[in-house]
Amino acid sequence: MVLDYTFFGRCSMAYQLHSIGWYFLLCLAVMFVFRRSLPPAAGMLALCIFIVDESHAFPVAWWSNRNAVVAVGLGFMGLAAHLRWREQHWRPGLFLSLIAYSAALLAAEIGLGTLAYVLSYELFGAKDKITKRFLYVLPASIVAITYYVFYQFAGYGVTGSDIYIDPAYSPLRYFMVALPRFLILAGTQLFSFPCELTLLHFVWSYPLVLLGTLSIFVIFLILKRIWPNLSEKEQDALRWLIPGAIMAAAPSLVALVSSRVLLAPSLGGSAVIAVIINHLWNAKLHGVATGKKSQLPKWCRYLMWHLVIVHLCIAALSWPIQVFGLNALHDMLNEHIRNSALDESRMRDSQVVLFNASDAYTALYPIALRHFDKIALPKSWLALSLAPFPHRLYRVSEREMELEIVGGQMFTTVFERLIRSKDHPLLPGDYVELDGLRITVIEVGDLGPSRIHLLFDEKPEHERYQLLYFHEHKYRRLIPPDIGEYMFIERAKPW
Repeated sequence: MVLDYTFFGRCSMAYQLHSIGWYFLLCLAVMFVFRRSLPPAAGMLALCIFIVDESHAFPVAWWSNRNAVVAVGLGFMGLAAHLRWREQHWRPGLFLSLIAYSAALLAAEIGLGTLAYVLSYELFGAKDKITKRFLYVLPASIVAITYYVFYQFAGYGVTGSDIYIDPAYSPLRYFMVALPRFLILAGTQLFSFPCELTLLHFVWSYPLVLLGTLSIFVIFLILKRIWPNLSEKEQDALRWLIPGAIMAAAPSLVALVSSRVLLAPSLGGSAVIAVIINHLWNAKLHGVATGKKSQLPKWCRYLMWHLVIVHLCIAALSWPIQVFGLNALHDMLNEHIRNSALDESRMRDSQVVLFNASDAYTALYPIALRHFDKIALPKSWLALSLAPFPHRLYRVSEREMELEIVGGQMFTTVFERLIRSKDHPLLPGDYVELDGLRITVIEVGDLGPSRIHLLFDEKPEHERYQLLYFHEHKYRRLIPPDIGEYMFIERAKPW
């Protein structure tokens, strides 16, 4: 990323081409794996499904997520080298695989997911004695364990969040959320159900968990039916690619539920889908060629066409749709920030206080956008509430105000709970000292504060502050009410 900025400056097209180059490396590594593990027809189809997988669009398009593409690409290169070392006794394979694993883990934590396939291959795919397989998996295991120990002792990772959960710090909570998150992501991988709906509201988790469970059940049924007719090579490949995909999902389950974490699991997912489509298609062609009625029930044929349409047609179309949609969304949100009612003439000496935010992006990223626009930066940008409810502002004294969430409380949305876990609740009397402002919790609900007290160093009308609130798709200047008076702030809606 530093090199991008150094060489390309503000030419975003060059950044995107750089990301696409890493994705080409990733797909090349996947090709090497499929060429060695699957028959030609199934392998080519699996590669095509992997390339156009709609869950890969975001990591490729979003510059900040490129590290995942780098990590998984390098990790799969290591996997390909490991397979060649094991199956053809290619001596450089061991050394090259260890270099690739190390580079993958230095790129991003998701690199651990790629090493899961190495373990799965040795457990379920290799045909040597168990002691010999243990020796073959030992080098990769040492790299993974060394990395994880360093990662923990060096203080990396996240804690205190309700959404990002490190199993080293909160193993019980991780295992409580791992299964539902896995089921949601399985539905996305197998049938492209939109797991991002969970970002809108937690209630979407329940139907998506059910759909994920049904997805696994349907795939299990069809695999059980066609398994005796699969070639030995297909059976051998699925024996380790399926558990490999399941284990590869484990590092992704610590994070926000999003399809972009499926880069590593989609290797096994693409193989499963390709083998099913290939077998059902060949059975259909055989029936046509022999003039015999297909032995497969109608639901199998419907399933085949559904998988083809979803994973080859819709998936390919979703790439430009996602990219243009992401651009349109951020253009709109950036306009909200750029059109804020701020006095630019005194910006460098100002502290901006935002009483209610319509979304996490415009609450947290205005300083980054102003830096990008090369305009004056405020001393600070303080977002008081992201709660999706109306607010009531009460003026207590010259320097004191109270902000109440009407009919609700804080920490009811995904992005609020991402910032703070319910295991570390804010209680009445808790306070935080900011430069120019002291915030004290007055009342709380079952999840978070419902009323807070604001004590300013100066009167809120002082030129030191610039006060904003979101109303009718715009951040407007907030004029504090008189002492003893209320001001009602409607619920902030970005669109």
